[in-house]
Amino acid sequence: MGKTLDLGRRLELHSMDVHCHNISLGLYGREVGGESHFLVHTYSEDPDTPQRVSFLRQALMVMIGLEDSSQKPGWLRFSCGTVHERALKRAFLDLCKLETGAPLAAKPLTAFDKKADADLTAASLGNGVYRMESPDGAEKGAKRAAALTRGYLKVCEMQEVAGENNHVVFPCATVHDELMGMLMFRAQNVRATMSEEESAAAKGVLSSPSQQK
Repeated sequence: MGKTLDLGRRLELHSMDVHCHNISLGLYGREVGGESHFLVHTYSEDPDTPQRVSFLRQALMVMIGLEDSSQKPGWLRFSCGTVHERALKRAFLDLCKLETGAPLAAKPLTAFDKKADADLTAASLGNGVYRMESPDGAEKGAKRAAALTRGYLKVCEMQEVAGENNHVVFPCATVHDELMGMLMFRAQNVRATMSEEESAAAKGVLSSPSQQK
């Protein structure tokens, strides 16, 4: 009979992994020494699961900048020691879409924006501050830079920088370039991202007939 482990709080659940026999994968978090630690875990005993879990663990390190914990072997942490929960959960679900063995590389802080018809950049200014930039003289680009700023505020739960336009900052005041690059597409399309999250949260919720559509 299987045994439930004490893994702390489950932050996110990927209920059916199409790349590994539809197993369920959980992202767990717990406090160790005053810092947030994370673990990818599955209760599936399928022989392919260790390789899948190992791949996703590596993806979290390469793609969003998590690092091995010296306090809790096998677990991961952000260098700042905080959780960045909303951003971490979104990134985990997106990484679960990758096939095991897919090439891993951190995404750049510049990406093409269809609505602006130009590249947008999240320029790192240090101490966790980022400035959204667009090509000089491009009106559409300026509007989309402002939209990207709002997107990061929601997707990454960042904060505005007082007195500065199109600036956002992580509350931990730490650089998180990998996380910013990973979630740039989500910040560019924040309405679709929010809608997707709401739809996922509603799955499996029992509602009365009057609330059903």
